[in-house]
Amino acid sequence: MSTVLVACAGGGAAWWLARRAARLRVLDRVPRRLDRRRALPEPYRTRLAARLADAGFRAAPEEAVQAWLLAAASAALVCLPLGPLFVGAAPLAVVAGGPALLGARARSRARLAAAAVPAVLDRVASELRAGGTVASGLARVAEEGGPLAADLARLEARVGLGASLPEALREMVHERPVAGVPAAAGALALAHEVGGRAANALEGLATSLRERLGVVAEVRALSAQGRASALVVGLGPVVYLGFSALTDPRALRSLVEHPLGRACAAAGILLELAGAWWMRRILAWAEPA
Repeated sequence: MSTVLVACAGGGAAWWLARRAARLRVLDRVPRRLDRRRALPEPYRTRLAARLADAGFRAAPEEAVQAWLLAAASAALVCLPLGPLFVGAAPLAVVAGGPALLGARARSRARLAAAAVPAVLDRVASELRAGGTVASGLARVAEEGGPLAADLARLEARVGLGASLPEALREMVHERPVAGVPAAAGALALAHEVGGRAANALEGLATSLRERLGVVAEVRALSAQGRASALVVGLGPVVYLGFSALTDPRALRSLVEHPLGRACAAAGILLELAGAWWMRRILAWAEPA
């Protein structure tokens, strides 16, 4: 019976997705302001758009939410033959995994951007030694690409629209709150305003930032064992529960058929979430800001 349900639901989902793809292909040629029926509320849309930008995703917030909900429904559909416990747990895991994925991607991009700041300072210092300016050095870095290329391209666009370079650098600090960016932006703004021989100062700042990145990398290496232990301890009960459900589904009847079992399962999930939050706090204390 479950196989028939999965086949029917899969066929219906494929038909709906095909209709949706054809509609989106038409909507791509329609101005966005003409289709506001499914727009998210503005506060949530702005916040989600910022999180997507930090994680490097170019999708619109509405598209991201649709893909998120579709993935949760697909997880429930795939787990339908495994029993009601998995049908309820799989969508919850997907829903919780969305913000976790955005956070992990944002932290990874932040580390890459922080590692690229010293190279930007060195490149601008080389441009100054060659007779160029801070603005021309930043423009060359934007053309060469890298983790900060998009931010520097926006900075160049603001300057082209009439903003001063210090104002554009100040906006970049607000948009990219990464370690090293505020110090680098202040040094570049000072070099632009004061002038003179600023290449040595920029190179000295780049050296200091590289030393700080080395300290951060060492701390992360020393705490790698703690992070691995936290991951094993946190995922151990979940993996054991999944293995028990696959090998002997009758072992889970006490968790889904009796009120006391459901209460124990709910308490276990809450304790897992509390433990994950507390381990995250412990590991965050070990990392420098």
